Amino acid sequence: MPTLLVTKKMSPELAARVRASVDGRRAGPGAKLAPRAMSVMRIGAAAVIVIAGIWLGVSLHRAKRDLEARRAELALRVGREAAELGPGEHAAATRVLPWLPLFAGAYAGDLVAEELRPAGAFATLLARPTLYLRGSLPSFASRVDESAASSFKDAFVLCLYAPPNARTEPLLKAKARAALAGRGEAMAPAAGVERLQDALVGLPFLTPDWEQRVRAARSREELERMRRDFERAPITRAKAAARATLLLLVVDEPNADPGPTELDGERPHDVRVGLVDLTARKVLLRLRRRVDPAWISAATRAEWASGIDSCALALDVHAAVASGGRPAPSE
Repeated sequence: MPTLLVTKKMSPELAARVRASVDGRRAGPGAKLAPRAMSVMRIGAAAVIVIAGIWLGVSLHRAKRDLEARRAELALRVGREAAELGPGEHAAATRVLPWLPLFAGAYAGDLVAEELRPAGAFATLLARPTLYLRGSLPSFASRVDESAASSFKDAFVLCLYAPPNARTEPLLKAKARAALAGRGEAMAPAAGVERLQDALVGLPFLTPDWEQRVRAARSREELERMRRDFERAPITRAKAAARATLLLLVVDEPNADPGPTELDGERPHDVRVGLVDLTARKVLLRLRRRVDPAWISAATRAEWASGIDSCALALDVHAAVASGGRPAPSE
């Protein structure tokens, strides 16, 4: 077929290829491709491209809708949990942390507030929701996170809320064993005590900033990581901790004596105990007592010295409150 695309100046080979392309056939050896077949192939290729584009568009739209739905679902869960807390409860850590340095500096002397001295007043006070933190003296000044992570409802807490009937080694050891197990009916009296750690870890997930981060998630993978982090966080315990109106502190001072250290880490040392009314913003109790496992039998001391000393310390607190802060005759 003549064509204007071929000129006299073209080489014979190039002219042949141009004519073959116009005619719908190959320029060299091989079968000739009919014009109709070429048209069908071109239309088919175009259709494939259009269908692929539509499929891609639908898939992207579906993925976007799925991401939006997942974002909304997680944001709703966060908002629902956060709505259960009041404005002051969201700032539980902010209310607590400023008190810690007061118990980490030079000791200011024993104090038992007047409202603790009437019969039954101390037990009534301890029924209020309470945050607990125990740690070394240096950590209270600079490593609060470290102390908070290692604190648990130990024998001091259990014996403060459910003191044994007598100060004997078997009774104190039983309390220490129950506290170490950390579960069961034995711990029920201390049910209202929450770890500061749970507030520090869980409450950031209930802030408007974190909810905004959820709504701003750009990928399903990012949102899935956030969902896992939220579900692993101690949300229920954090909300309970946020409602605490008391702060209970135990501060272990460094050991200045050259005596031996027991296998469980216990050694003779001074311990500070503090109780703060977070609502009234007032220190209710401040005591300093010495613990020394030397009185415990050797077989028991190696494993249970720390728990027994902690329980004995709680009995010292009860005795100090009962006496209005006056030292016992043996002290």
